[in-house]
Amino acid sequence: MTNTTSTNPFTNLASFDPMQYFAASQQQFAKLVGDAQGRAQQFADQYAKMESEWVARSQAAIVAMAQMAQDAIAYGAQLSAEARKLTMQKLTEAQAEVQTATQTATKTKA
Repeated sequence: MTNTTSTNPFTNLASFDPMQYFAASQQQFAKLVGDAQGRAQQFADQYAKMESEWVARSQAAIVAMAQMAQDAIAYGAQLSAEARKLTMQKLTEAQAEVQTATQTATKTKA
């Protein structure tokens, strides 16, 4: 006959404390949340820095474009004034040639 002694399979569970495991898991979760919040704050800070750089570059580009537009308008006005001056000069020269030709034609007929 065999000796069958009854052993309690739950004797090893005497040292099992579910509250200790729960507390440890809560600590790990709190660390996880804290780390995630820290990384989110770093991302927000980095994004704010990049955004301020974008704004500064955009403002500088607009200032440069405005200056180029002002220069283009001033150059257009300068060209227009020069064109008027040349037109008047050529009209004066043409009028002088017409008068000379008229005087020459009048003298040859007489």
